[in-house]
Amino acid sequence: MTINSIVLAGNSADDPSDDLEAEPVEAPLQVVPVATTTTAVGTPTLRVVDPRSAAKAATELGALKGVDLDPDTLRRLLMCCVEPDGFRVTRYRTGTGWLSIIETRQFVTLFTLTPSNDRLGDQLIYAADPSFDAKTVKTDGRRIGHIAVPMPESDGMYAKLVYTATKDTLLEATDRNCQAVRKDNPQHDIGPDIIHRSLTTVFTTLRYTGGSNELEQVSVDGNSRLASAYAQIKIDPRWLPQRLRKQYEDDERPTLLPSMLMDCDLNERRDLTRKIIKANEDRLALPVGKSLKDLKERNRAVCALNALTAPVQVIVGYEDDDPETHGVTRFASAVRSLLVRMNVGVKTFDTGAQNAVMAEEIVLAAQQSGHFDEDQVELLIGREDVSEVMEAYGLDPDLRDLRAMMVISLCSVNSAKLNKAMREKFGKRKVMLSHRSAVASELVLRSYGAVMSSNDLERSRTALNSGCIWQSLVDHPWRPAMINDDDSVDLVLKLALKELAPVGDKEVVTGEPSRYARLLGVLGMVALVIGGGLTSPKGSSEKEVDDLIDRSSVASIVDKLTTFPWGLRMLAENIKRNRAGTSLLGIRVPDGTTDIETFDDATASVTARDARLRHAVRIAVQGSAEKTAASAEENAFNELCRKIVHADEAFQNYRAIRSQNPSPELMPFHQTDGPIKKLEVMAKALNRMTAEDHEQ
Repeated sequence: MTINSIVLAGNSADDPSDDLEAEPVEAPLQVVPVATTTTAVGTPTLRVVDPRSAAKAATELGALKGVDLDPDTLRRLLMCCVEPDGFRVTRYRTGTGWLSIIETRQFVTLFTLTPSNDRLGDQLIYAADPSFDAKTVKTDGRRIGHIAVPMPESDGMYAKLVYTATKDTLLEATDRNCQAVRKDNPQHDIGPDIIHRSLTTVFTTLRYTGGSNELEQVSVDGNSRLASAYAQIKIDPRWLPQRLRKQYEDDERPTLLPSMLMDCDLNERRDLTRKIIKANEDRLALPVGKSLKDLKERNRAVCALNALTAPVQVIVGYEDDDPETHGVTRFASAVRSLLVRMNVGVKTFDTGAQNAVMAEEIVLAAQQSGHFDEDQVELLIGREDVSEVMEAYGLDPDLRDLRAMMVISLCSVNSAKLNKAMREKFGKRKVMLSHRSAVASELVLRSYGAVMSSNDLERSRTALNSGCIWQSLVDHPWRPAMINDDDSVDLVLKLALKELAPVGDKEVVTGEPSRYARLLGVLGMVALVIGGGLTSPKGSSEKEVDDLIDRSSVASIVDKLTTFPWGLRMLAENIKRNRAGTSLLGIRVPDGTTDIETFDDATASVTARDARLRHAVRIAVQGSAEKTAASAEENAFNELCRKIVHADEAFQNYRAIRSQNPSPELMPFHQTDGPIKKLEVMAKALNRMTAEDHEQ
């Protein structure tokens, strides 16, 4: 058998846990006027714009410099506005060009949330997972679960995005997005008050697989505000078109959801909006009663009207830095680049979600520079079925570790174009191993979302983020290979052992790990991390072995394992075991010895396996050492330094994001006072522990 290498080309509520759909407070609320229109008796009212006025305003808007939308889309935009006049185009800088934006106020019922939610990017099930269909399709063929919808593409002619998927997939994903952000980041002041902070939206073509194309205006930023507004609006099913009433007839007053709106055309949604306005204004026009029931009903009507409109920044154009080469093909990337900057406030992205967004931006930027081809981008991002791409490389698409091997290989290439994309997205002058690991870890885990629990995924994410790419993978050539069965694993092991050239019964190593050892190390690392045999170093691990352990990164541990024959054998065996779904082979050092031995214990915990492996690696590299108070202090200080380095990286990342704003406002005192005081106390205490440098 031969191994064939693959050649690569503002929350104001007192209690944040309050349910948004709970009864309003028992104090009378007031409608906040948002338009100049009034009724015959002079009270403020809302009116849907008539098509003729919208068409006239659309012509005027289309003539403004920077607007790049077709006439039908402009008419759609103006028909959604509360008062369509006084438009001014402003420019917003992104990494590849300038976005053109107008500000207006629109009815929330006439646009909707995005079907993708990057805040949940590390929690979704991706199509790259071989179990995707089995996990995310009901018996009737409808999609379920936390599905990652395909990446939006640029329209190619106008400043619009395009989503391509089945209608069920996009509708259910949008509803799930709405419900998730409503739960995770509720805006309790919406309803009693209007939405004050603008949402950012973009026009999008929903290209339903096997169906029609539907034009939608969707949010890019502001999903939580929009979802919280929907939560305040309840409808009568009789207000919906006849074909839709049956599915909501069991609920007397269902809460508004995106799928309700997306199932209606624009005229039907405008009609629904009129009925919402009329029903709630009619309720407020009734004489004020003295009962609690009357007060609650009036407050619900006020909340619905206050939540019915929102200030919106609409992306209407894009000017690329290199228009002759790219036109508007990089529009989708420009829109996505808004995400990281727009989520640096109180509700920042979790690290995993932020890395997921960053990874996709880096892959797309590297593609635009010509580094990655379409197949590589598809395989890396993993939002669509990658079976054909995997098979084209000669890889078994059912083996998740082979896609992980490809991801790590592609992310470890020391290419000027890839490095440039990473530097720009991370805001760094130099690409570090930690940057490559952050990108690779999120992309690797997209093959495992359907088969791992959320806790196991988070454990694996933390381990891979501690370092899943080591320096020799970047500095020295190695290639992925078609390792589709146990025989192939055994052959790679044989070739890797040959590289080490062990001599004698004690297997004294006379060679150095090279291409095959690195290949085995990558696959073995995936097996250990996913299978629960290796995780990020923990402070309590030494209690498991009652001795010092190697606290270096996951990548460093695996790199060291590849320098020992027993390490290579253990990696190869665990590749086969992880693929078969059986418990991993463990490594330990018997008490009072320096011998390395393997053991089978299906009941061993992740912490125990990790501690024993790290202990064995330390013994193999350094020999035995007496555990003393001084060594414990040294370990604690090293752990402190490691966390300070991570904190500095997070701070530099924040500074890079903040610096994208030409004139950022100073941060409020209450937000920075706590961190500053903690840093000052730590610095003073550390200075007191530090001896003076008499040589200065």
